[in-house]
Amino acid sequence: MKKILLSIFVIASSYASFGQVILSVESPASIGGNYEFSWADPQGGDWSTPDFTVPGTFVQGCLELVEDGTPGTNPQGNPVSQEGCNGPLTNSVATGNDLTGKIAVCYRNTCEFGLKALNAQNAGAIGVIIVNREPEVIQMGGGVEGINVTIPVAFVSSTDGATMVAEMANGCVDVFLGNKTGLYAADAGISNSSTLIPTSSAVPVQLAGNASEFNFDLGTRVYNYGNQDQANVTLIATIDGPSGNVYNESVSGMSVVSGDSVDVFPGGAFSLPQFGLASYPEGTYTLRYSVDLGIADEYDADNAREIQFVIQDSIYALATTDPATNRPSANNGFRPSTNTSTFSQCIVFDNANGSRVTVEGLYFSATTATDPATGSPIDLSGEEIALYVYRWEDVFTDLNDANLAFNSLSPVGVGYYYYPSDLQGETVYGEIDSPVTLEDAQRFLFCAQTVNLDLFLGFDTDRNYLWNEAYYLQPLGPIENDGSYFASGFGMEYVPAIGAKMGTVGVSELASVDGTAFPNPATNVVTINVEATGNATLTVSDIAGKTAMTTSVGLANGTAEVNIENLESGVYVFNVTFDDGRTSQFNVVKK
Repeated sequence: MKKILLSIFVIASSYASFGQVILSVESPASIGGNYEFSWADPQGGDWSTPDFTVPGTFVQGCLELVEDGTPGTNPQGNPVSQEGCNGPLTNSVATGNDLTGKIAVCYRNTCEFGLKALNAQNAGAIGVIIVNREPEVIQMGGGVEGINVTIPVAFVSSTDGATMVAEMANGCVDVFLGNKTGLYAADAGISNSSTLIPTSSAVPVQLAGNASEFNFDLGTRVYNYGNQDQANVTLIATIDGPSGNVYNESVSGMSVVSGDSVDVFPGGAFSLPQFGLASYPEGTYTLRYSVDLGIADEYDADNAREIQFVIQDSIYALATTDPATNRPSANNGFRPSTNTSTFSQCIVFDNANGSRVTVEGLYFSATTATDPATGSPIDLSGEEIALYVYRWEDVFTDLNDANLAFNSLSPVGVGYYYYPSDLQGETVYGEIDSPVTLEDAQRFLFCAQTVNLDLFLGFDTDRNYLWNEAYYLQPLGPIENDGSYFASGFGMEYVPAIGAKMGTVGVSELASVDGTAFPNPATNVVTINVEATGNATLTVSDIAGKTAMTTSVGLANGTAEVNIENLESGVYVFNVTFDDGRTSQFNVVKK
């Protein structure tokens, strides 16, 4: 049976706003703009909060920290009293914690979201912002008291929360929370979920020789959120590459009535030319869409969107990549809500010139659930992740084909990664048993699998392929749950943060391989992590080039511990030389 979409259990989800639903700091300008957030949606049945999908539903006011008088500090270093769990809350102008007419701010930790919100509501708050203990955004359940909460409740990351709280010490931080549709006369915008983006975030140069080998279509949906019709809307699309601008096209004269939208896409009434170059210099390319009304837009924070892709020598990925390493980056951890045994995240590879490259290993990341006894994430040390390269031999045309199935998956590459330490959320690399040469116009799946029910594999919610999937009708990020595969995974606004390390067919591995160290800075022991295995010689030099120590190391799964207790404090260059001639070099700071 064809299975398209799978529901998820969320440890950290970054729910994209609906375009017109925003959390925006209106002032001060120093921290102004839109922030990533989730909100308590009454459609779920466990909240009685306002429905932000209704145009014009919002609150706006100054932020104020809650205070319930509870002594102590929580594990994140914040006052327990500012978690807002023990009502009634202190509500006094004299103590500086008067919540009347304010948007209350409280920290996540020890009680249900609904209880925090109800305590703030009872103290006169008009809305609530809950700050996470991690740098992610999660979906909030209302718990026992959520059904009694009638004011808006939002959730932000620890980093964004810290930004707002720090500025609150200087005066009012004015926040708009809700649906801005119809609030302004002239207000256009574009949405992440309704935009065509590059077909991958990282493309090996071996697969991008010219426009026939690598190209993509452009388009987006232009919204009129304002209360006045617009008759002269222009969409501009530009792409800047390593050597400057390589694409500059526009569509003008579009009419969009208030509350409606117009689509720009290939074959439509409005369209943009396809992007492709005669040759692709290696480096970063930035696609930018922007909307111009021909008059001043009264809310222009959602008028533009930028998406990057990288042409380089060794990584294929769909997720947003780190500019420094080109490795895929995860900002959330997910797993299926019904999972009882195996859980795999995968990305699809299907290229007309696939036989030019080999797959040597996979990049991925993971986080774990919180240990109830400690309040901290369960340790990842020693955790096993299975890595697979499958030849997907089921024959089908697209997502609408009744023959779409996962009945013929042939494993052509297998590897296992064992976490050397608690690398929560970090992108790591695991090798497969031997390089796999890919094939032209043949689908492959690159997958990371866990059997730990407390483990959440890394996903990227900043890069949204919903329109790409609807337009090209090809599977991109399937998910496996207890042996069943789902072609669209959790939905392509949740992109598996997997990357495949690729080599060139007929060419041996590069003499230089990537390496890192952690912790860095380090005190007595540092773990080196190199994208290779085997015996090697480690030479440690100071910044003047003087050798400080030399030792032999054996790297299993690319990692080895090194004792640096006898080194003086300072910056050192680690040179790792393998028996086969490969080398890796990186810096380590000794405390």
